[in-house]
Amino acid sequence: MPTTERAAGPDVEVVEPTRMQATIARRMAESKSTVPEFQVTVEARVDLAVSLRQQLKDSVAGAEKVTMTDFLVRACALALRKFPEVNSSWVDGKFQRKRAVNIGLAVAPSQGMGLLVPVVHDADIKDLIQISIESRQVIERARSGRPGEGDLSGATFSISNLGMYGVDEFTAIINPPEAAILAVGAIKDVPVVEDGRIVPGKVMRMTLSVDHRVFYGATAAQFMAEVKRLIENPVTLLVSGS
Repeated sequence: MPTTERAAGPDVEVVEPTRMQATIARRMAESKSTVPEFQVTVEARVDLAVSLRQQLKDSVAGAEKVTMTDFLVRACALALRKFPEVNSSWVDGKFQRKRAVNIGLAVAPSQGMGLLVPVVHDADIKDLIQISIESRQVIERARSGRPGEGDLSGATFSISNLGMYGVDEFTAIINPPEAAILAVGAIKDVPVVEDGRIVPGKVMRMTLSVDHRVFYGATAAQFMAEVKRLIENPVTLLVSGS
């Protein structure tokens, strides 16, 4: 039989990481080797959130680009205010409770490999439209390579949403010194049981990765139950002090 000879030359292409990629590699390795973590997953019905999002886009000025991630930022911000243990860090053997609720959004850069985490500061005192506008602005500035002061720092909690890529469920690696990160999957149309009947419904799975030094299983479950309650009753996200 004829044989095919491999072309001369190395079998591996060696690519130098960018400064961003090297930093990400170092921080993620540090996180996995030093943070004792566990995960909690819940599934939420998001029919009402999807409907409300469309109503806002159609009828409210400034809401034309509201995303499900914006809903999640608002829901997590309110839940963090209710569960300050989650909005904390473990530093030098002590708990640091953060007074500000600053939510990082894990996004891909516009070009090349890497990860950016622009931050929506004081998300708990901003309404849904403010969050939508600001999150879009900080993401655009970060991707353009011109982040503003504080755009990429100060996060106390992060969200990573891969639902737009068709991912059903995943776990995200905590970004120290934060104590938790929420991984969000795709919205799926599935049959659900409602009042004893099978009906079509929209569901979304969310997984919280937790630094077990900072808070524990019961708090993680209660926090996720609150996020689920808020996202399933999205009118609460439009009301101050929900």
